[in-house]
Amino acid sequence: MMDMERDEDPVLTALRRIASTVDGPPSTVLDAARAAFLTRDLDAEIAALTADSRAADETAYEPARAEDPAQGQWLLSFEGGGLHIDIEIDDEHGRLRLLGQLSGPPVRECILYAESGPVPVDLDGLGRFIVDGLTHGPVRLRCALADGRRITTTWVRV
Repeated sequence: MMDMERDEDPVLTALRRIASTVDGPPSTVLDAARAAFLTRDLDAEIAALTADSRAADETAYEPARAEDPAQGQWLLSFEGGGLHIDIEIDDEHGRLRLLGQLSGPPVRECILYAESGPVPVDLDGLGRFIVDGLTHGPVRLRCALADGRRITTTWVRV
């Protein structure tokens, strides 16, 4: 059996190199792939979206994933691994402020992942936090619990 790497035609190798240089994937695709890879956590439990105040009824979750950003204030709730997460989103002129509350098991640390990159979340003694200056786009919250477990919300578009 022949080794495909050693016996490959040099012309095909040159054509692949030229094609990847001239017509590579768009930068947005590379950025999204890089972000997905860097923020993966296979051992984390998922905190699913359980409520969205913008939804028409209690079972509709589409507004959290809508392409058109909403204006004003709305509330998202997540639950998973015994942790309950409430986040109020306040939109003022395209800049977002997130006010959150965690309840359940003790949390050691949280990080908010957004298009602009990871943002450390400072929790007070009651599990409350504020994150200012975000822009519209996908976000998720990843929390490390005191017992070592990790809880990650689903991605939502705010």
